[in-house]
Amino acid sequence: MAALARLRDLAIKALVRWQWASLRATSPRLAVVPHEHVGLAVLTTGLYEREELDCLRALVQARGLGGGVCLDIGANIGNHAVIWSQLFEQVVCFEPNPQMGAVLRANLALNLCGNVRVVDVGLGTQDAQLPFSFQEAGNDGTGTFARGIGDITLPVRRGDDAIDELGLTLPITLVKCDVEGFEHLVFEGLTETLSRHRPVVIFESNAIEAGNAAWSSLRRSGYDRLYEIRHSAAALPQPLREIVRLATGHRCSIERIDAVPPHPANLIAATVALD
Repeated sequence: MAALARLRDLAIKALVRWQWASLRATSPRLAVVPHEHVGLAVLTTGLYEREELDCLRALVQARGLGGGVCLDIGANIGNHAVIWSQLFEQVVCFEPNPQMGAVLRANLALNLCGNVRVVDVGLGTQDAQLPFSFQEAGNDGTGTFARGIGDITLPVRRGDDAIDELGLTLPITLVKCDVEGFEHLVFEGLTETLSRHRPVVIFESNAIEAGNAAWSSLRRSGYDRLYEIRHSAAALPQPLREIVRLATGHRCSIERIDAVPPHPANLIAATVALD
């Protein structure tokens, strides 16, 4: 058994080296927890949600958003933030989880992201200390305030107040919000900021109820266009989907939709047409 385990380890190391020979030139340096959901993706593809990030990079460049500020709300380990730092004049990360915040800062340092600021709080409708729960074993990114119960208590700030205190001199042109069902309360707390700056907003909808609540909050701030980031062959069964992606490539596109979809999705809200 020991010999088989050693052979397995050698095979895995050889595969990783072979994979990274092609990924190294297009991937940032990221510290990860290797057995965790995001960490596994980074180890195998160089970035978490690489295809979506490629799609969003094209959007930022096409719409000329890079001259402003990007807010990364729920920044996790900084997978997205290190890419945003290449595209925007300034990036502000909000990450209340101290464990993720430590890895986030390490990744910003590894990639010399001098234009990124980290704020160690969550955003919501009022200043508070709220229970924070870890929902899913093996996925550190599922921590949330949304359940109202939790393993630890962490600080939350009213979003508009937190933004005002930053003293930003550039417009906010993009907001990415991934907070596991707490999105609608983040947007309610950012009403003044969203109404003033009209940034493009990327947000996660893991369940239709939470997605509808987030979209309703955004509509009250003047947003009237909704888009889905769609992956190629997403409608096919998983085995066939992966075969198609192997044959044709895995890509993402931004498609206009009329309502929040019933399936989990990453969505984009805007006040102007993106297509």
